Amino acid sequence: MASQFVRRVDQLDAIVLDEELQTLLNIQYRKAFKYFPNSILARLGPELDFIFKLLFKYMPLQILRCTFGQNLFQLQYRESHTSKPASDNKLRLLAIASVGLPWFWERLVRKIILSLPNNEFSNKFLDVSYVLERKFHACYQFVSLINFCIFLQKSKYMSVMERFLLVRPLYTEPQNIRSVQNDNVDRELMWHGLSEFLGFTLPFINLPKIKGFLKRNCMQRSYKSHFKKYFIQNSTCVICSDIPNFPHTIGCAHVFCYYCISSTLLADPFYVCLDCDVNANGMESLKPLASNKI
Repeated sequence: MASQFVRRVDQLDAIVLDEELQTLLNIQYRKAFKYFPNSILARLGPELDFIFKLLFKYMPLQILRCTFGQNLFQLQYRESHTSKPASDNKLRLLAIASVGLPWFWERLVRKIILSLPNNEFSNKFLDVSYVLERKFHACYQFVSLINFCIFLQKSKYMSVMERFLLVRPLYTEPQNIRSVQNDNVDRELMWHGLSEFLGFTLPFINLPKIKGFLKRNCMQRSYKSHFKKYFIQNSTCVICSDIPNFPHTIGCAHVFCYYCISSTLLADPFYVCLDCDVNANGMESLKPLASNKI
């Protein structure tokens, strides 16, 4: 006797798994037609997609009596009231209704309507078909929304077709009760709280200014003197060590890219050149340097 209660999260996860698997298989299926003439794909593309989706939906329902995603969660379609395996006719109808109805309308009914002689009656009939299609789609979406709200409350009949056919996925084996460890929950809450705190506070911390302060006051003189070049090398940017782009200086013999030094001075107005210990005084000390002086 299959259990009558099925966790909502298992049913929803099964749908997500089916969608992901269908996407992966669809990519491989389209690669198989990569070298076919474009005219064939343009003419028969919808029919090929319909066959692929129908096989993806129909085959597991007939063999496993469930979808691929439901099989991973040990779910199987059963009759709602008797818990007996769902009949083949209902499973076929479930597969065809979920895949075949959109194709039937777009490729057959709409094509027949468009093939009518171009007169006033056919134009009105075409307009009426579009209006009916929009109204039917809106009604179906509304009914699906109500059905999904009922599913969230009772965990039964996730789709409208399942409710109409009175079939639903049930567990094939007894399920163990999931126990949640308090330590794991506390750890997750602490980690998410810390990440949110850091994400909120880090933009308010002026890291370049702190870095410059530590270099000026905490760096050992022997280590700082290792970087002093004075007038030996002034053809590269001190900050990015590349050829200066629109070179500028802050009053010393070293050059900087305009973007490098301007962004640094905006973050730390009292930036100190580590190559010669010259102290800048905000954007006022920034002067352009002629290219022939580099």
